[in-house]
Amino acid sequence: MVDDIGKHVEKLLKSIRSGFYALIILELLNKHGPLYGYKIKVLIEEMSNGVLKPSESTIYETLKQLMKNKLIKSFWGTSEYGPPRKYYELTEEGLLALKTLRSEVKKLIEVIKSIQKEDMG
Repeated sequence: MVDDIGKHVEKLLKSIRSGFYALIILELLNKHGPLYGYKIKVLIEEMSNGVLKPSESTIYETLKQLMKNKLIKSFWGTSEYGPPRKYYELTEEGLLALKTLRSEVKKLIEVIKSIQKEDMG
């Protein structure tokens, strides 16, 4: 029974994290400018102090989805350390989406805080 609960919680956490990866990637591209996939992965791990550890496939699937929705675009750029790399950057649509997502996430966090406060009171 406890193992089942652990599995369900892990599944929910994975779902929540995946939803946030798109927002986090948009934030990183907005803050740092063009980045390549592996650098995005490293930044997410570093900036979350290891709380978030997305796989490379998760990063690239999220990038693919963001490109499909025209929120980011890609280009090939040179690399000091080897072959050219594919870089990703925000589009105008991506910047507008980021502003909307920021606002919506703030609202959701406030709702959760409010519910938790009621639960404690």
